[in-house]
Amino acid sequence: MFSRLPKVFWLAFATLCAAARAADNPWQEIEDPSAQPPASIGTYTNGCLAGAQPMPMRGEGFQLVRTGRHRYFAHPQTVAFLQQFSRAVARRGLGRLQIGDISMARGGPFSSGHRSHQMGLDVDIWYSQDWRAKQRPLSRWERDNISAIPLADEKQHALIEENWDPRVPQILRLAAGDERVERIFVHPAIKRKMCDLAGDDNDWLRKVRPWWGHNYHFHVRLACPPGDNSCKPQRPVRDAACGKDLDWWFSDEALAILRGEVPLGEPQRKPELPAQCTRVLEAR
Repeated sequence: MFSRLPKVFWLAFATLCAAARAADNPWQEIEDPSAQPPASIGTYTNGCLAGAQPMPMRGEGFQLVRTGRHRYFAHPQTVAFLQQFSRAVARRGLGRLQIGDISMARGGPFSSGHRSHQMGLDVDIWYSQDWRAKQRPLSRWERDNISAIPLADEKQHALIEENWDPRVPQILRLAAGDERVERIFVHPAIKRKMCDLAGDDNDWLRKVRPWWGHNYHFHVRLACPPGDNSCKPQRPVRDAACGKDLDWWFSDEALAILRGEVPLGEPQRKPELPAQCTRVLEAR
């Protein structure tokens, strides 16, 4: 019976569900940044963003996608990095990056989709590049409806060889070489592919970390901005670039977690946001 309902009904239903989720999360209701000095407050998974700057929709070497989510706000340092990084990608003949989620207008936690991206320092960039975005600015509809091409199969936990793009290691190496970049998250099969290609010249891959998902986009995480004492940094990466840390992701234990046979750690109580975040949320 339900399958016979018109498409417009399901679109309206989805919109109502999204509105209900947003109503439960005040961070998703605010569309404008606060008029405060820029600051990334708290941690990547429990924080907020003061004085955010919107990322331009398009520029040399980049095109924003999924902009209907209003997740294109960032710390000014992140905007500067993305513009400089994209320009370097374009001038090396590596195409036009498609940039997805960054943060909401004032950062903060999401109702769904991300645990991080809360301080304007995390950015999702697609591996694939749509042919239309290379030639012209995308329309609003196109930005929200084009599809990314995955490089790895999440269920099979393996690379999709026919989708592999040889520009990917060059683009990631360019990002990893920037001192502002703290980490880059990719699917474990993609990291293994790059380790195989790099051979002994793999020290740059230390920043490239395997993590669940990330089969259709890579996740760039910037370090805390200099002098921003409200931002809590992560511990430095100490593991080998291509060693036991990567091997674990293909172990029986990791595959059992992937299949849902073993929980991914103990359930944790959601921490309180830093007190400064209340002022960010309430600021004009």
